[in-house]
Amino acid sequence: MTSSQVSIPLQGVRIEACLTGLGSEVTVTQRYTNLETIDVEAVYVFPLEEGAAVCGFTARVGDRLIRGRVEEREKAFEVYDDAMAAGHGAFLLDQERPNIFTVSVGNLRPQQSIDIAITYVTLLAFEGAAVRLLIPTTVSSRYVPAGPPEVGQPDGEHVNPPAQETVPYGLTLTVEIRDTNMTQIESPSHAIRTTPHPHGTTVTLASEQVALDRDFILLMRPEDVHQPVAHVAREADGTLCAMVTFHPQPLGIPSRGNEVLFLLDCSGSMQGDSIAQAQRALALCVRALATHDSFNIVCFGSHFTSLWPAPRPYSQASLEEATQYIQQVRADLGGTEILAPLQHLLQMAPDPERPRQVLILTDGEVGNEADVIDLCGRYATTARVFAFGIGAGVSEHLVRGVARASHGAAAFIYPGERIEPKVLRMFGRVHTPAFKHVHIDWGSLEVEQAPAACPPVFGGDSLTVLGRLKGGTTDKVILHADAHMWEVPITLEQPETGGPIPTLWARHRIRDLEGRHGAPLRGSTQAHRKADRSIAQLVELGQRYGLLSSATSYVAVEERSDADKTTTQAVLRKVPIAITQGWHGRGSVFPSMAAVRQVGMALPAPASSPLLEVEFQAKASAHDGTEQLSAKRRLTQALGIGNTLAEWWAQPPQRIGERQHATTADRLFATADRLFELLMTQQADGSFRLSPVLQQWLGQRWPAVQAAAGHHGEALVATAVVVALLAREAANRADEWGPAVAKAQHWLAQQGHHIAVETLL
Repeated sequence: MTSSQVSIPLQGVRIEACLTGLGSEVTVTQRYTNLETIDVEAVYVFPLEEGAAVCGFTARVGDRLIRGRVEEREKAFEVYDDAMAAGHGAFLLDQERPNIFTVSVGNLRPQQSIDIAITYVTLLAFEGAAVRLLIPTTVSSRYVPAGPPEVGQPDGEHVNPPAQETVPYGLTLTVEIRDTNMTQIESPSHAIRTTPHPHGTTVTLASEQVALDRDFILLMRPEDVHQPVAHVAREADGTLCAMVTFHPQPLGIPSRGNEVLFLLDCSGSMQGDSIAQAQRALALCVRALATHDSFNIVCFGSHFTSLWPAPRPYSQASLEEATQYIQQVRADLGGTEILAPLQHLLQMAPDPERPRQVLILTDGEVGNEADVIDLCGRYATTARVFAFGIGAGVSEHLVRGVARASHGAAAFIYPGERIEPKVLRMFGRVHTPAFKHVHIDWGSLEVEQAPAACPPVFGGDSLTVLGRLKGGTTDKVILHADAHMWEVPITLEQPETGGPIPTLWARHRIRDLEGRHGAPLRGSTQAHRKADRSIAQLVELGQRYGLLSSATSYVAVEERSDADKTTTQAVLRKVPIAITQGWHGRGSVFPSMAAVRQVGMALPAPASSPLLEVEFQAKASAHDGTEQLSAKRRLTQALGIGNTLAEWWAQPPQRIGERQHATTADRLFATADRLFELLMTQQADGSFRLSPVLQQWLGQRWPAVQAAAGHHGEALVATAVVVALLAREAANRADEWGPAVAKAQHWLAQQGHHIAVETLL
């Protein structure tokens, strides 16, 4: 329990989440025990979701439950310091970034134990047809660019706590899903157990305790995907708040070409898992470009370099050159200096024929997030930024922030997740104009809306808006987007009491206000007065709804008798955190899962019998298994993962305590299966050629296809065969191959010949 021979006061973290619809309420409980003989002040830096509305802070001291209160930030620090000086117990929760927080436990007496509980609510996000729950557990080390001297503690220290390879405390986690309509539940990050019950499902970790060295991710697929809905809740004073979710459909407007600029993070923190995932994602991105696009690739670290001096038209030659370049990329460019290359791309003279789209692939581990987000916002009228967050401990704030500021979109790729659907969904947005003129018609209702201005929205994505209702009535809410409209019925007569909706409204309102004064103030006194008004509103909202923000903090005091007061100055103990798995090439998420070898939804044992002990069964014959293993070995080499994962795959099946649907190895292999390999053979013009991967897929049908290609032409037959083959044998993954097939069909239509390939298949 020590770090450099000093006791670590944090004993463990327990997380309990409750999911209802698209809302989640999460409580993070941290247990602190002072094992030293002196009084200490424990300080722990930890992550929460970027959109979290932190609405509860308590300290349990023995039998006493002390509730924290929200104060203006400087006042909260003053209350904390005064309590410390007076010898009382003091507890402070402060926001360093929207996704990084610091808890301070002051005057922790020898042998005293205290439980700190932080509660937050947040909205879940759709990822394709699945709902994604993210619970961050680690703060990856941030690169802090050099800047002017700072007074007091440098800002970088606030987001870079001390870190160790391992720490003695761990995580226990439970998720209650109060929804019986979830058809699939799985985690790409951790081995889990699921227990269905009449009101939903309970999800726990397969191990009693795990390290806090990677984010926890849970994917759930509801049966009623993308149903528009409106909910209304009543606050304690009778005020109504509404939450309305729309799902506008894509219009299918063809792209006339884009200037696509890829910005790839090749800093040292991307070594290992992250750069391997980024290379595969970028390779597929380049294949997903359209005929009329132009593109370029810029790699950055301490400096940046580009594939070409200027963007080039998308062609077979440029595709092949880019593919070779991507294969040679390494994460060896030093620190994460993202601002300079991003500014370089955004300041370039625009292409008058092609809208500019910037795609960033990064782990986001920088300390100057505000400057990067502000830069993207300043160029939002000339460039949209789409960001892929890659790794086991991504900075969600940076990735979502640059996309939000520039009217782009964000996606996250966890090590081992299937890349294809994420990349192709993102390119669907890149090649589709967003609805720009978006507003909500609340009928005769008087509404304070959050966000106040609706962002541009992409067809096929969801849009959730919240409103605090001040009067009036209506039976529907209408989304207007350009010349289109969608409506959702709403009922005001029977609102639910309490719930997360009022708190979520306040959190979104706070984000609006923080956006106004988040950048450094320059210029007029009037600007300073506006900022002062925004800060006053932040404090008022924070105190009314009990919410943490950039202007407010939580503070609590344990009043002590004279006999129990601390009489000497407490010694500072900074709690070290575990280094993120895969960060800077340290370790890998894949091998660390090998001890459990299971991910996914568990099948419950019959109630009348103990848990079944079963053995994984091979899905193929011994001969097929040999071929599959060989392919998996090739995959480990392609991904740069090394021999560890190949050896893991080669192990015989293990006996486990519960049946599971899939192993992590199977899920990883699925990300680089024959579909991915086949898509990677598509030519720039959309056509396909006869290839070893197509031959392997076709098997005994290959000679007939070869013969047809000799008569009608290789490209024509191969392309027609691939289109028919995917529709027939990979229909369940149409969201992945859809854009590629659309390009192929466009190419076929241009050839003026129809080849009947059905008889060949």
